Amino acid sequence: MKAIKLASVFAVSAVAAAVSTSTFALEPVFHGEAGVEYVSYYGNAKNNNDLADGTDLGEIELSVDTGVVYAELEVKTTGVDEGTDFNFEKLYVKQGAVSFGRFDGSVSANAFMGMDEIGETGVDLKTAQGDTDNTGIRYKVAPGLTVALEATTNTSDDSDVGGAISYIADLDGIKLGISGGAIGDAHSVNVGAQFNAGPATISVNYGTGEQGTDPATKDVEEAGFGIEFAATEALTLTLQYAKNLEDVVGQDDDGTYFIAEYAAGDLTYYFENYNGDYAGDEQNIVGVKAYF
Repeated sequence: MKAIKLASVFAVSAVAAAVSTSTFALEPVFHGEAGVEYVSYYGNAKNNNDLADGTDLGEIELSVDTGVVYAELEVKTTGVDEGTDFNFEKLYVKQGAVSFGRFDGSVSANAFMGMDEIGETGVDLKTAQGDTDNTGIRYKVAPGLTVALEATTNTSDDSDVGGAISYIADLDGIKLGISGGAIGDAHSVNVGAQFNAGPATISVNYGTGEQGTDPATKDVEEAGFGIEFAATEALTLTLQYAKNLEDVVGQDDDGTYFIAEYAAGDLTYYFENYNGDYAGDEQNIVGVKAYF
């Protein structure tokens, strides 16, 4: 009897080991950054105190792709002493051309390229229940063409369910895209282009739509561009500009983001500037960091 029980234990252990080995056949990939910086506020944020900081830069991302499941976990400092956030940015299942789970974004905004620091970064689908980051089912119809079902959370009512589509044509040295969707009373359309011009990568984008739930919907419209210029092998300059075309009277309706990065050995020295109300808090940042 003991022999049978022991054999059963070994059998179960062997199956578990086999499943574990087949499921996590690929090694997890780690990357992150650490360093120190000084932030000086001005303009719309002039009442904020300047900050010398060595915690805001702390970030580690762990990604695992088993072929069936893709998971991306972000471990990030909060900027408050030893405070730390753990977040699953992406967690979805892959079955051929179909994938489902959390994607951290909407297919409706896929056409927005090269602008990730200021503005809307693409007009996505958002109702009174929230956005559709948490839940999606995507189908890759053909290279560059994706259709999706997306859903909101249930903050104050049932989840809203809608659809989105995007097409990105990756041509020789240029990408052209159009994407959009609708959910509840909300809808969006985005168009974008990105092309290489020698050492520069130039992106141009436009997005429009309506967000919210009747009777509290609002129009959203944005245009912008981004330029990333490799001045030398060590020096990279990036400029992003966004304009809110549905601006509020009496408020600035645009903003810029600029960063100069200089890589020397293991370290990267940088200067950043956020300018204009549409860029958030106006600030200058100087710092040094290392990537790993």
